[in-house]
Amino acid sequence: MKKAAISSALVALFVTMLGTFNVAAQSNEEFDKVFPFVGHWSIFSTNTEGEDRGNCGGRLGDAGEKALNCSMPVDQLPLNKRGEAWMKFVDQRNSPSIAECAQVAIPSLLTSDTYISAFPGRLRVQHADPSGLISRDIWKDSTGPAPIPGELFQHGYSTFHFEGNDLVVVSDRFTFDPDGIDDHLHVASSVRKKVTQRYHLIDDNTMRLIVTLEDPLFLTRPFKYAYIFDKKPGGPNPAFRECDADVARREVIFGYPGNKYDEDDYQ
Repeated sequence: MKKAAISSALVALFVTMLGTFNVAAQSNEEFDKVFPFVGHWSIFSTNTEGEDRGNCGGRLGDAGEKALNCSMPVDQLPLNKRGEAWMKFVDQRNSPSIAECAQVAIPSLLTSDTYISAFPGRLRVQHADPSGLISRDIWKDSTGPAPIPGELFQHGYSTFHFEGNDLVVVSDRFTFDPDGIDDHLHVASSVRKKVTQRYHLIDDNTMRLIVTLEDPLFLTRPFKYAYIFDKKPGGPNPAFRECDADVARREVIFGYPGNKYDEDDYQ
């Protein structure tokens, strides 16, 4: 009886150790895949002339000024009739990121300096946006806390996996956002928006980000474009950031010359 108990204990110990070795092997494989992407990445480190990140397709603002510094090549953006109708309706005062201190949405946020940290089964991606340091948790292959049906998020629910050595992040479950496709031109996105980020390492210090944007409510087809990022030393710069929505709203109302609608009762 005693001998059988000892044998059972040894088997249990062996199984436990084997499980530990498997976890270690999986963790090491995940580390090897993820580690090259960890760090501070900047789209602006080689952009010394202050050029636009993309272009605004020659579109004009409410006061007839040329729109500048859009986050994508808007001249190629495949807006459908609903998307074009939105562009006729939209004005500066409709923008939550300008008039209400709302955080900038994805994919516009992807052009900010990016800090990637990694944990087992999870990435922490931080974007140094003027509205603040915005953090996103990205879960490996849907292993994170699953959202309940109908639950939506401004920055979406994000998962990651690897295709070869490319890091692929897929985000969906977005809220409707008046600035959700581009915050400078104020192109909206719907709850059907899906953003796929493919990070491809060109070398140890250079990375290509290929973005595929889908939103059948506003686009005729998926839209794909890319950026080049360089790795930089250091982390986020210390800063004191504050935005008062009442102040921001008044600045838009009284400081911006375009007035697309009769706003006598606008508060």
